[in-house]
Amino acid sequence: MPRWLRLLVDGIFPSDCEACGAALASGVAPGLCPACLGSIHPPPPPLCDCCGLPLRGPQAACPDCTRRLPAFTTARAVGLYLSTAGGLNPLATAIHALKYRRRRIVARALGGLLAARYPFGPGRLLVPVPLHPSRLRARGFNQALLLARALGRRRDLPVVARALTRTRPTTAQPGLGAEARRANLADAFVVRDPSRVTGRHVVLVDDVLTTGATADACAAALLLAGARRVDAFTVGRAP
Repeated sequence: MPRWLRLLVDGIFPSDCEACGAALASGVAPGLCPACLGSIHPPPPPLCDCCGLPLRGPQAACPDCTRRLPAFTTARAVGLYLSTAGGLNPLATAIHALKYRRRRIVARALGGLLAARYPFGPGRLLVPVPLHPSRLRARGFNQALLLARALGRRRDLPVVARALTRTRPTTAQPGLGAEARRANLADAFVVRDPSRVTGRHVVLVDDVLTTGATADACAAALLLAGARRVDAFTVGRAP
């Protein structure tokens, strides 16, 4: 939207920050205010070489990745998805607004952060984590696809929206431990057209990485279909 038109629209329909509720200044793109955007810092090092979990010591990998390497090579995130004494931090609140309050406009702001902190090289293929059709109908959109498209536009990266298919509905992941999540997602993803990913370096895009079970299951399906390598890139990382 041209700046003059945005100023006109903001004057008639002022926007609020989707994370803190503060009124956005005239001309500021809708979504998140500068203060909330500025509070979203990268996960602090040292990080697990594989899953990107912040570590407390000098080891190269977290205990989970030491015991069992996931199918993806690395996972990285824009910032930490945290619960605080006052509730969720701005990043987590923004993700909730996108997923559960259906505030699609937030995907633009979060997509901008994904693009600004994109850690992989050019020529990668972006693949969003899919929703099962029943959940997609209930929500009305796939937040991972919105984020992948926002990232792809800014970084000039191709997005294959339907590279992965979710073959069956699964139990909601929040509240499940790592092993339960892996069992819940066993054989839940498939690549219908391997020619779309064969030989490609794939970056899997999603909103949050918690235990990494979803990214692991998706990466396994992509590698089985012939992808050369799979990395994961999410907005939030649960510590």
